Amino acid sequence: MLAAEQAMAQMKGPADFTFAGGSEGKVTFSHEKHASKNPKCTDCHTKIFKMAKGQRSSPKMAEMEKGQSCGSCHNGNAAFGVKEKADCSKCHKK
Repeated sequence: MLAAEQAMAQMKGPADFTFAGGSEGKVTFSHEKHASKNPKCTDCHTKIFKMAKGQRSSPKMAEMEKGQSCGSCHNGNAAFGVKEKADCSKCHKK
């Protein structure tokens, strides 16, 4: 693989993963979609989300509403917020 192809493969990040999401429906997180908005991994990892191989925690709405976890960016300013009912379906899919 050429160096440029390796770099592109690394930018894509891990495969999408899904959280249960409660009664509103499951939530699928896309590294690729988020990296396209902000390609610097360390903006999220180590600052907002700890990096531990093979481990991940499920974000909680209460944390997000306080500006933690996904709510660090999904605050209504940097990205759509997590407090408005109309925005729920942007992440949750039944």
